[in-house]
Amino acid sequence: LPGGSALHPDYALPPLGLNLHLDLFPQGKADFEVLGPDGPVLATVGGVAELWCRLSPNMSAKDMELRWYRHQPSPAVHLHTQGKDDPWDQLANYSGRTAFVSDRVATGEAAVRIHNVTTFDNGTYCCRFTDGNVYSEAALQLQVAGLGSEPRVHVAEERDRGVRAECTSEGWYPEPRVEWTGSRGQAMASVTNLSASATTGLWAVASSVTIEDQTLESVSCSISNPLLPERKVAESHLPSESSVPLIFAAVGLVTSAVVCLCWRRWEKNRKQLEEEREPREEEQRQQASRDRRRPWPVSPSLDPDTASAKLSLSEDRKSVTRLFFAQDLPPSPGRFDPDPCVLAQERFSTGRYYWEVEVGDRSAWTLGVCLEDIGRKGRIPKSPQQGLWALELHKKRFLALSYPRTRLRPSKPLRRVGIFLDCDAREISFHNVTDRSQVYRFSGLPFLEPLKPFLCLWTHDPRPVTFCPVVQEMQEETSPPGESRKGNQEKLLMQRSPLLVTKGIL
Repeated sequence: LPGGSALHPDYALPPLGLNLHLDLFPQGKADFEVLGPDGPVLATVGGVAELWCRLSPNMSAKDMELRWYRHQPSPAVHLHTQGKDDPWDQLANYSGRTAFVSDRVATGEAAVRIHNVTTFDNGTYCCRFTDGNVYSEAALQLQVAGLGSEPRVHVAEERDRGVRAECTSEGWYPEPRVEWTGSRGQAMASVTNLSASATTGLWAVASSVTIEDQTLESVSCSISNPLLPERKVAESHLPSESSVPLIFAAVGLVTSAVVCLCWRRWEKNRKQLEEEREPREEEQRQQASRDRRRPWPVSPSLDPDTASAKLSLSEDRKSVTRLFFAQDLPPSPGRFDPDPCVLAQERFSTGRYYWEVEVGDRSAWTLGVCLEDIGRKGRIPKSPQQGLWALELHKKRFLALSYPRTRLRPSKPLRRVGIFLDCDAREISFHNVTDRSQVYRFSGLPFLEPLKPFLCLWTHDPRPVTFCPVVQEMQEETSPPGESRKGNQEKLLMQRSPLLVTKGIL
Protein backbone atom coordinates (compact mmCIF):
# COMPACT_ATOMS: atom_id res chain seq x y z
CA LEU A 1 0.00 0.00 0.00
CA PRO A 2 1.44 3.44 -0.83
CA GLY A 3 2.93 4.91 2.31
CA GLY A 4 1.45 2.08 4.39
CA SER A 5 2.44 -1.31 5.67
CA ALA A 6 3.94 -3.66 3.11
CA LEU A 7 2.73 -6.97 4.56
CA HIS A 8 4.82 -9.97 3.59
CA PRO A 9 2.76 -13.12 2.96
CA ASP A 10 4.96 -15.25 5.26
CA TYR A 11 3.56 -13.32 8.23
CA ALA A 12 0.22 -15.07 7.83
CA LEU A 13 -0.48 -18.44 9.47
CA PRO A 14 -3.34 -20.79 8.62
CA PRO A 15 -6.29 -20.31 11.01
CA LEU A 16 -5.79 -23.69 12.69
CA GLY A 17 -2.08 -23.05 13.23
CA LEU A 18 -2.88 -19.64 14.70
CA ASN A 19 -5.24 -21.14 17.28
CA LEU A 20 -2.66 -23.75 18.28
CA HIS A 21 0.00 -21.08 18.71
CA LEU A 22 -2.18 -18.79 20.77
CA ASP A 23 -3.05 -21.62 23.15
CA LEU A 24 0.61 -21.86 24.09
CA PHE A 25 0.85 -18.27 25.35
CA PRO A 26 -0.12 -17.08 28.86
CA GLN A 27 -3.45 -15.35 29.19
CA GLY A 28 -3.20 -13.79 32.67
CA LYS A 29 -3.26 -10.10 33.55
CA ALA A 30 0.05 -8.70 34.79
CA ASP A 31 0.54 -6.23 37.63
CA PHE A 32 2.95 -4.30 35.43
CA GLU A 33 2.51 -2.39 32.19
CA VAL A 34 4.62 -2.34 29.02
CA LEU A 35 5.01 1.04 27.34
CA GLY A 36 6.31 1.76 23.87
CA PRO A 37 7.54 4.98 22.22
CA ASP A 38 5.25 8.02 22.31
CA GLY A 39 5.21 8.24 18.51
CA PRO A 40 6.25 6.33 15.39
CA VAL A 41 9.84 5.08 15.05
CA LEU A 42 11.43 6.40 11.84
CA ALA A 43 14.07 4.39 9.96
CA THR A 44 15.58 4.73 6.50
CA VAL A 45 15.86 2.00 3.87
CA GLY A 46 19.13 0.12 4.38
CA GLY A 47 19.55 1.62 7.85
CA VAL A 48 18.92 0.44 11.41
CA ALA A 49 15.69 0.61 13.43
CA GLU A 50 15.48 0.29 17.22
CA LEU A 51 12.16 -0.77 18.74
CA TRP A 52 12.29 0.20 22.46
CA CYS A 53 9.83 -0.92 25.14
CA ARG A 54 9.92 -0.46 28.92
CA LEU A 55 8.19 -1.66 32.08
CA SER A 56 6.08 0.51 34.35
CA PRO A 57 6.76 0.57 37.22
CA ASN A 58 10.51 0.13 36.74
CA MET A 59 11.63 -3.42 37.50
CA SER A 60 14.14 -5.90 36.13
CA ALA A 61 13.20 -7.82 32.99
CA LYS A 62 16.18 -10.20 33.10
CA ASP A 63 14.08 -13.27 33.94
CA MET A 64 11.19 -12.43 31.61
CA GLU A 65 10.44 -13.68 28.11
CA LEU A 66 10.72 -10.68 25.76
CA ARG A 67 9.01 -11.08 22.39
CA TRP A 68 8.66 -8.66 19.46
CA TYR A 69 6.21 -9.73 16.76
CA ARG A 70 4.09 -8.44 13.88
CA HIS A 71 0.58 -9.87 13.53
CA GLN A 72 0.70 -12.94 15.76
CA PRO A 73 3.08 -13.92 18.58
CA SER A 74 4.64 -16.82 16.73
CA PRO A 75 6.74 -16.88 14.68
CA ALA A 76 8.31 -13.73 16.08
CA VAL A 77 10.44 -10.90 14.78
CA HIS A 78 12.76 -11.56 17.72
CA LEU A 79 12.48 -13.71 20.88
CA HIS A 80 14.72 -13.35 23.96
CA THR A 81 14.09 -15.89 26.71
CA GLN A 82 16.07 -17.31 29.63
CA GLY A 83 18.75 -14.73 29.03
CA LYS A 84 19.46 -15.60 25.38
CA ASP A 85 18.04 -15.24 21.91
CA ASP A 86 15.87 -18.01 20.44
CA PRO A 87 16.33 -18.13 16.62
CA TRP A 88 14.06 -21.14 16.11
CA ASP A 89 10.84 -19.16 16.53
CA GLN A 90 11.67 -16.33 14.13
CA LEU A 91 10.20 -15.15 10.83
CA ALA A 92 12.46 -16.13 7.94
CA ASN A 93 12.77 -12.61 6.53
CA TYR A 94 14.17 -11.33 9.87
CA SER A 95 16.72 -14.12 10.29
CA GLY A 96 20.22 -12.67 10.67
CA ARG A 97 18.92 -9.07 10.68
CA THR A 98 17.89 -8.59 14.34
CA ALA A 99 19.84 -8.07 17.57
CA PHE A 100 18.70 -7.78 21.18
CA VAL A 101 19.75 -4.59 23.02
CA SER A 102 20.23 -5.57 26.66
CA ASP A 103 22.01 -2.52 28.14
CA ARG A 104 19.07 -1.51 30.34
CA VAL A 105 17.24 -4.80 30.94
CA ALA A 106 17.95 -4.55 34.66
CA THR A 107 15.84 -1.37 34.81
CA GLY A 108 13.04 -2.79 32.68
CA GLU A 109 14.01 -1.39 29.27
CA ALA A 110 14.87 -3.47 26.19
CA ALA A 111 14.91 -3.10 22.43
CA VAL A 112 15.27 -5.06 19.23
CA ARG A 113 17.55 -3.61 16.60
CA ILE A 114 16.61 -4.38 12.96
CA HIS A 115 19.46 -4.06 10.49
CA ASN A 116 19.25 -3.45 6.74
CA VAL A 117 15.71 -2.10 6.97
CA THR A 118 13.49 -2.71 3.92
CA THR A 119 10.13 -1.32 2.87
CA PHE A 120 8.52 -4.62 3.94
CA ASP A 121 9.50 -3.83 7.56
CA ASN A 122 7.13 -0.85 7.54
CA GLY A 123 4.10 -1.22 9.82
CA THR A 124 2.92 -2.16 13.32
CA TYR A 125 4.91 -4.21 15.85
CA CYS A 126 4.09 -5.48 19.34
CA CYS A 127 6.46 -6.08 22.23
CA ARG A 128 5.30 -8.57 24.86
CA PHE A 129 6.98 -9.02 28.27
CA THR A 130 5.97 -12.29 29.98
CA ASP A 131 6.65 -13.09 33.62
CA GLY A 132 5.60 -16.62 34.47
CA ASN A 133 1.92 -16.92 33.58
CA VAL A 134 1.19 -13.22 33.10
CA TYR A 135 2.18 -10.75 30.45
CA SER A 136 1.69 -7.20 29.20
CA GLU A 137 2.37 -5.79 25.76
CA ALA A 138 2.48 -2.55 23.80
CA ALA A 139 2.11 -1.66 20.13
CA LEU A 140 4.54 0.55 18.26
CA GLN A 141 4.71 1.86 14.71
CA LEU A 142 7.78 1.62 12.46
CA GLN A 143 7.78 4.08 9.58
CA VAL A 144 10.27 3.30 6.82
CA ALA A 145 11.49 6.09 4.54
CA GLY A 146 13.59 5.86 1.41
CA LEU A 147 15.36 8.88 -0.05
CA GLY A 148 15.66 8.31 -3.79
CA SER A 149 18.34 9.08 -6.32
CA GLU A 150 19.22 12.53 -7.62
CA PRO A 151 16.60 13.64 -10.18
CA ARG A 152 17.63 13.66 -13.83
CA VAL A 153 16.00 16.20 -16.16
CA HIS A 154 15.98 15.69 -19.90
CA VAL A 155 14.84 18.49 -22.19
CA ALA A 156 13.69 17.87 -25.77
CA GLU A 157 12.36 20.34 -28.32
CA GLU A 158 9.11 19.40 -30.03
CA ARG A 159 8.41 21.30 -33.22
CA ASP A 160 4.65 21.52 -32.81
CA ARG A 161 4.32 21.69 -29.03
CA GLY A 162 7.26 23.69 -27.74
CA VAL A 163 9.69 22.15 -25.26
CA ARG A 164 9.13 19.05 -23.13
CA ALA A 165 11.08 18.36 -19.93
CA GLU A 166 11.08 14.98 -18.17
CA CYS A 167 12.31 14.29 -14.63
CA THR A 168 13.14 10.73 -13.45
CA SER A 169 14.34 9.26 -10.16
CA GLU A 170 14.25 5.89 -8.32
CA GLY A 171 14.48 4.48 -4.79
CA TRP A 172 11.71 6.35 -2.94
CA TYR A 173 9.45 5.15 -0.12
CA PRO A 174 6.65 5.90 0.49
CA GLU A 175 5.29 7.60 -2.65
CA PRO A 176 7.25 10.81 -3.29
CA ARG A 177 5.86 14.24 -4.12
CA VAL A 178 6.94 15.98 -7.31
CA GLU A 179 6.82 19.73 -7.93
CA TRP A 180 7.88 21.72 -11.01
CA THR A 181 8.70 25.43 -10.94
CA GLY A 182 9.72 27.88 -13.63
CA SER A 183 12.63 30.32 -13.55
CA ARG A 184 10.34 32.97 -12.01
CA GLY A 185 9.27 30.60 -9.19
CA GLN A 186 5.84 29.86 -10.60
CA ALA A 187 4.31 26.38 -10.15
CA MET A 188 3.87 24.35 -13.34
CA ALA A 189 1.28 21.70 -14.18
CA SER A 190 2.83 18.27 -14.75
CA VAL A 191 2.00 14.65 -15.54
CA THR A 192 3.53 12.22 -13.04
CA ASN A 193 3.71 8.42 -13.20
CA LEU A 194 4.74 6.32 -10.18
CA SER A 195 5.61 2.61 -10.14
CA ALA A 196 6.69 0.32 -7.29
CA SER A 197 9.16 -2.57 -7.58
CA ALA A 198 7.68 -5.95 -6.62
CA THR A 199 11.03 -7.12 -5.20
CA THR A 200 12.09 -4.02 -3.21
CA GLY A 201 8.84 -2.06 -2.71
CA LEU A 202 10.67 1.12 -3.71
CA TRP A 203 8.98 3.71 -5.93
CA ALA A 204 10.26 5.10 -9.23
CA VAL A 205 8.96 8.41 -10.58
CA ALA A 206 8.73 9.82 -14.10
CA SER A 207 7.24 13.32 -14.36
CA SER A 208 7.04 15.65 -17.34
CA VAL A 209 5.96 19.18 -18.25
CA THR A 210 5.31 20.80 -21.60
CA ILE A 211 6.64 24.38 -21.86
CA GLU A 212 5.00 26.70 -24.33
CA ASP A 213 6.21 29.94 -22.70
CA GLN A 214 9.37 30.74 -24.67
CA THR A 215 10.40 33.44 -22.17
CA LEU A 216 11.24 30.89 -19.50
CA GLU A 217 14.98 30.44 -19.00
CA SER A 218 14.92 27.29 -16.85
CA VAL A 219 12.74 24.76 -15.01
CA SER A 220 13.31 22.95 -11.71
CA CYS A 221 12.10 19.49 -10.67
CA SER A 222 11.82 18.97 -6.90
CA ILE A 223 11.12 15.53 -5.36
CA SER A 224 10.45 15.10 -1.63
CA ASN A 225 9.62 12.33 0.83
CA PRO A 226 6.60 13.08 3.07
CA LEU A 227 8.45 11.55 6.05
CA LEU A 228 11.80 13.31 5.61
CA PRO A 229 12.81 16.98 5.62
CA GLU A 230 15.25 16.57 2.73
CA ARG A 231 14.24 17.17 -0.86
CA LYS A 232 16.18 16.64 -4.06
CA VAL A 233 16.13 19.27 -6.79
CA ALA A 234 17.40 19.30 -10.35
CA GLU A 235 17.42 22.38 -12.60
CA SER A 236 17.71 22.48 -16.36
CA HIS A 237 18.18 25.52 -18.60
CA LEU A 238 15.92 25.76 -21.60
CA PRO A 239 17.03 26.54 -25.17
CA SER A 240 16.71 30.19 -26.12
CA GLU A 241 13.78 31.48 -28.17
CA SER A 242 15.78 31.67 -31.38
CA SER A 243 17.42 28.27 -31.12
CA VAL A 244 14.48 26.32 -32.52
CA PRO A 245 14.33 28.06 -35.94
CA LEU A 246 18.13 28.06 -36.18
CA ILE A 247 18.28 24.35 -35.58
CA PHE A 248 15.62 23.58 -38.15
CA ALA A 249 17.29 25.93 -40.68
CA ALA A 250 20.62 24.18 -40.23
CA VAL A 251 19.03 20.77 -40.58
CA GLY A 252 17.24 21.94 -43.74
CA LEU A 253 20.45 23.20 -45.35
CA VAL A 254 22.35 20.00 -44.63
CA THR A 255 19.48 17.88 -45.87
CA SER A 256 19.21 19.88 -49.11
CA ALA A 257 22.92 19.52 -49.80
CA VAL A 258 22.87 15.77 -49.26
CA VAL A 259 19.80 15.36 -51.46
CA CYS A 260 21.38 17.34 -54.31
CA LEU A 261 24.60 15.33 -54.22
CA CYS A 262 22.91 11.95 -54.04
CA TRP A 263 19.82 12.46 -56.16
CA ARG A 264 21.13 11.36 -59.54
CA ARG A 265 22.94 8.30 -58.24
CA TRP A 266 20.02 7.32 -56.04
CA GLU A 267 17.49 7.72 -58.87
CA LYS A 268 19.61 5.65 -61.21
CA ASN A 269 20.00 2.71 -58.86
CA ARG A 270 16.71 2.91 -56.95
CA LYS A 271 14.76 0.25 -58.79
CA GLN A 272 17.65 -2.17 -58.94
CA LEU A 273 18.37 -1.82 -55.21
CA GLU A 274 14.71 -2.25 -54.28
CA GLU A 275 14.38 -5.39 -56.40
CA GLU A 276 17.42 -6.95 -54.74
CA ARG A 277 16.87 -5.67 -51.21
CA GLU A 278 13.17 -6.15 -50.49
CA PRO A 279 12.99 -9.97 -50.75
CA ARG A 280 16.22 -10.36 -48.80
CA GLU A 281 15.16 -7.96 -46.02
CA GLU A 282 11.75 -9.55 -45.75
CA GLU A 283 13.30 -12.98 -45.34
CA GLN A 284 15.73 -11.63 -42.74
CA ARG A 285 12.91 -9.95 -40.81
CA GLN A 286 10.86 -13.13 -40.76
CA GLN A 287 13.82 -15.23 -39.63
CA ALA A 288 14.79 -12.71 -36.95
CA SER A 289 11.21 -12.62 -35.71
CA ARG A 290 11.11 -16.42 -35.50
CA ASP A 291 14.46 -16.54 -33.68
CA ARG A 292 13.38 -13.91 -31.16
CA ARG A 293 10.07 -15.63 -30.38
CA ARG A 294 11.29 -19.23 -30.29
CA PRO A 295 12.00 -20.48 -26.75
CA TRP A 296 15.25 -22.38 -26.36
CA PRO A 297 14.72 -25.88 -24.91
CA VAL A 298 16.98 -26.58 -21.92
CA SER A 299 17.47 -29.44 -19.46
CA PRO A 300 18.72 -27.91 -16.19
CA SER A 301 21.24 -29.68 -13.94
CA LEU A 302 20.91 -29.53 -10.15
CA ASP A 303 23.58 -27.71 -8.13
CA PRO A 304 24.93 -29.93 -5.29
CA ASP A 305 26.35 -26.90 -3.44
CA THR A 306 22.80 -25.60 -2.90
CA ALA A 307 21.11 -28.94 -2.14
CA SER A 308 19.72 -29.44 1.36
CA ALA A 309 21.24 -32.27 3.40
CA LYS A 310 17.75 -33.81 3.30
CA LEU A 311 18.02 -34.38 -0.47
CA SER A 312 19.97 -36.83 -2.63
CA LEU A 313 20.94 -35.97 -6.22
CA SER A 314 21.44 -38.50 -8.99
CA GLU A 315 24.86 -38.88 -10.60
CA ASP A 316 23.78 -36.96 -13.70
CA ARG A 317 22.24 -34.26 -11.44
CA LYS A 318 18.92 -34.43 -13.24
CA SER A 319 16.90 -36.12 -10.46
CA VAL A 320 16.44 -35.46 -6.75
CA THR A 321 15.03 -37.68 -3.98
CA ARG A 322 13.94 -36.82 -0.42
CA LEU A 323 15.82 -38.75 2.30
CA PHE A 324 14.41 -40.03 5.59
CA PHE A 325 17.52 -38.82 7.44
CA ALA A 326 19.74 -35.83 6.64
CA GLN A 327 23.21 -36.48 5.25
CA ASP A 328 26.40 -35.29 6.92
CA LEU A 329 27.53 -32.75 4.31
CA PRO A 330 30.29 -30.13 4.46
CA PRO A 331 29.00 -26.65 5.36
CA SER A 332 28.21 -24.37 2.45
CA PRO A 333 26.90 -20.78 2.57
CA GLY A 334 24.76 -21.53 -0.46
CA ARG A 335 23.14 -24.69 0.95
CA PHE A 336 19.45 -24.60 1.94
CA ASP A 337 18.91 -25.27 5.65
CA PRO A 338 16.56 -26.44 7.07
CA ASP A 339 14.12 -26.47 4.12
CA PRO A 340 14.61 -29.39 1.65
CA CYS A 341 15.31 -27.26 -1.43
CA VAL A 342 17.80 -27.15 -4.29
CA LEU A 343 18.61 -24.84 -7.22
CA ALA A 344 19.75 -25.64 -10.74
CA GLN A 345 23.16 -24.59 -11.99
CA GLU A 346 21.72 -22.63 -14.94
CA ARG A 347 21.01 -18.92 -14.55
CA PHE A 348 18.78 -16.89 -16.88
CA SER A 349 18.51 -13.11 -17.22
CA THR A 350 17.67 -12.59 -20.92
CA GLY A 351 16.04 -14.70 -23.60
CA ARG A 352 13.25 -17.30 -23.71
CA TYR A 353 13.61 -20.84 -22.30
CA TYR A 354 11.49 -23.98 -21.96
CA TRP A 355 12.05 -27.05 -19.79
CA GLU A 356 10.01 -29.90 -18.34
CA VAL A 357 9.94 -31.49 -14.88
CA GLU A 358 8.55 -34.94 -14.08
CA VAL A 359 6.85 -34.83 -10.64
CA GLY A 360 4.86 -38.03 -11.11
CA ASP A 361 2.46 -38.92 -8.32
CA ARG A 362 4.44 -37.13 -5.61
CA SER A 363 2.12 -35.52 -3.05
CA ALA A 364 4.17 -32.48 -1.98
CA TRP A 365 6.54 -30.23 -3.93
CA THR A 366 7.34 -26.64 -4.88
CA LEU A 367 8.55 -25.90 -8.40
CA GLY A 368 9.47 -22.70 -10.24
CA VAL A 369 12.22 -20.08 -10.44
CA CYS A 370 13.79 -17.74 -7.90
CA LEU A 371 16.27 -14.89 -7.69
CA GLU A 372 19.85 -16.12 -7.63
CA ASP A 373 20.46 -14.43 -4.26
CA ILE A 374 17.36 -15.82 -2.49
CA GLY A 375 17.95 -16.57 1.20
CA ARG A 376 19.12 -20.12 1.88
CA LYS A 377 19.06 -20.20 5.71
CA GLY A 378 15.83 -20.44 7.70
CA ARG A 379 12.38 -20.87 6.22
CA ILE A 380 12.21 -19.82 2.58
CA PRO A 381 9.93 -16.87 1.80
CA LYS A 382 7.20 -18.07 -0.56
CA SER A 383 6.19 -14.99 -2.54
CA PRO A 384 7.16 -13.00 -5.64
CA GLN A 385 7.89 -10.02 -3.35
CA GLN A 386 10.78 -12.00 -1.88
CA GLY A 387 12.00 -13.41 -5.21
CA LEU A 388 10.14 -16.72 -5.74
CA TRP A 389 7.71 -17.52 -8.57
CA ALA A 390 6.45 -21.08 -8.16
CA LEU A 391 3.63 -23.62 -7.95
CA GLU A 392 3.17 -25.78 -4.86
CA LEU A 393 1.35 -29.04 -4.10
CA HIS A 394 0.99 -29.72 -0.37
CA LYS A 395 -1.66 -31.52 1.70
CA LYS A 396 -3.75 -32.09 -1.46
CA ARG A 397 -3.91 -28.31 -2.06
CA PHE A 398 -2.53 -27.04 -5.35
CA LEU A 399 -1.46 -23.40 -5.18
CA ALA A 400 0.25 -20.69 -7.17
CA LEU A 401 2.51 -18.90 -4.68
CA SER A 402 1.25 -15.49 -5.71
CA TYR A 403 0.33 -12.76 -3.23
CA PRO A 404 -2.29 -13.54 -2.12
CA ARG A 405 -2.17 -17.29 -2.83
CA THR A 406 -4.17 -18.61 -5.80
CA ARG A 407 -5.94 -22.00 -5.48
CA LEU A 408 -5.56 -24.05 -8.68
CA ARG A 409 -7.71 -26.92 -9.92
CA PRO A 410 -6.14 -28.53 -13.03
CA SER A 411 -8.50 -30.49 -15.24
CA LYS A 412 -6.07 -33.45 -15.24
CA PRO A 413 -3.42 -34.56 -12.71
CA LEU A 414 -0.17 -32.65 -13.04
CA ARG A 415 2.54 -35.29 -13.50
CA ARG A 416 4.82 -33.52 -15.97
CA VAL A 417 5.17 -29.74 -15.81
CA GLY A 418 6.31 -27.62 -18.73
CA ILE A 419 7.87 -24.30 -17.74
CA PHE A 420 8.25 -21.41 -20.18
CA LEU A 421 10.41 -18.51 -18.95
CA ASP A 422 10.38 -15.31 -21.02
CA CYS A 423 12.96 -13.01 -19.42
CA ASP A 424 12.45 -10.27 -22.00
CA ALA A 425 8.67 -10.14 -21.41
CA ARG A 426 9.26 -10.68 -17.64
CA GLU A 427 6.84 -13.64 -17.54
CA ILE A 428 6.88 -17.31 -16.51
CA SER A 429 4.09 -19.76 -17.32
CA PHE A 430 3.47 -23.33 -16.13
CA HIS A 431 1.86 -25.95 -18.41
CA ASN A 432 0.40 -29.42 -17.94
CA VAL A 433 2.28 -31.46 -20.55
CA THR A 434 -0.31 -34.24 -20.30
CA ASP A 435 -3.22 -32.24 -21.72
CA ARG A 436 -1.15 -29.29 -23.05
CA SER A 437 -3.00 -26.71 -20.97
CA GLN A 438 -1.69 -23.63 -19.22
CA VAL A 439 -1.92 -23.96 -15.44
CA TYR A 440 -0.77 -20.50 -14.28
CA ARG A 441 1.22 -17.48 -15.45
CA PHE A 442 3.23 -14.95 -13.41
CA SER A 443 4.11 -11.53 -14.82
CA GLY A 444 6.24 -8.65 -13.58
CA LEU A 445 9.44 -10.62 -13.04
CA PRO A 446 12.50 -8.42 -12.30
CA PHE A 447 14.30 -7.06 -15.36
CA LEU A 448 17.85 -8.37 -16.00
CA GLU A 449 18.15 -9.97 -12.53
CA PRO A 450 19.50 -13.57 -12.73
CA LEU A 451 16.90 -16.30 -12.13
CA LYS A 452 17.46 -19.98 -11.34
CA PRO A 453 15.20 -23.06 -11.51
CA PHE A 454 14.01 -23.90 -7.98
CA LEU A 455 12.72 -27.13 -6.41
CA CYS A 456 11.59 -28.29 -2.92
CA LEU A 457 10.41 -31.74 -1.77
CA TRP A 458 8.29 -31.46 1.38
CA THR A 459 7.51 -35.06 2.41
CA HIS A 460 9.52 -38.25 2.95
CA ASP A 461 8.36 -39.71 -0.33
CA PRO A 462 11.09 -41.81 -2.01
CA ARG A 463 9.80 -41.10 -5.52
CA PRO A 464 12.20 -38.76 -7.42
CA VAL A 465 11.52 -35.52 -9.23
CA THR A 466 13.37 -35.24 -12.54
CA PHE A 467 14.37 -32.52 -14.98
CA CYS A 468 13.46 -34.16 -18.29
CA PRO A 469 16.09 -34.24 -21.08
CA VAL A 470 14.03 -32.17 -23.52
CA VAL A 471 17.10 -31.21 -25.57
CA GLN A 472 18.37 -34.81 -25.80
CA GLU A 473 14.92 -36.15 -26.76
CA MET A 474 14.75 -33.62 -29.57
CA GLN A 475 18.26 -34.30 -30.82
CA GLU A 476 17.72 -38.07 -30.85
CA GLU A 477 14.78 -37.73 -33.22
CA THR A 478 15.76 -38.35 -36.85
CA SER A 479 15.35 -35.29 -39.07
CA PRO A 480 13.38 -35.83 -42.29
CA PRO A 481 15.37 -35.48 -45.53
CA GLY A 482 16.05 -31.85 -46.37
CA GLU A 483 15.06 -30.58 -42.87
CA SER A 484 17.70 -29.15 -40.52
CA ARG A 485 18.12 -30.34 -36.93
CA LYS A 486 17.19 -26.86 -35.71
CA GLY A 487 13.99 -26.95 -37.75
CA ASN A 488 13.20 -30.44 -36.45
CA GLN A 489 13.70 -29.30 -32.85
CA GLU A 490 11.26 -26.46 -33.42
CA LYS A 491 8.74 -28.89 -34.92
CA LEU A 492 9.08 -31.30 -31.98
CA LEU A 493 8.74 -28.50 -29.44
CA MET A 494 5.56 -27.37 -31.20
CA GLN A 495 4.23 -30.95 -31.10
CA ARG A 496 5.04 -31.35 -27.40
CA SER A 497 3.55 -28.05 -26.33
CA PRO A 498 1.13 -26.74 -28.95
CA LEU A 499 -0.34 -24.36 -26.39
CA LEU A 500 2.84 -22.30 -26.80
CA VAL A 501 1.97 -21.98 -30.45
CA THR A 502 -1.63 -20.92 -29.86
CA LYS A 503 -0.47 -18.29 -27.38
CA GLY A 504 1.90 -16.80 -29.95
CA ILE A 505 5.05 -18.04 -28.20
CA LEU A 506 6.24 -20.07 -31.19
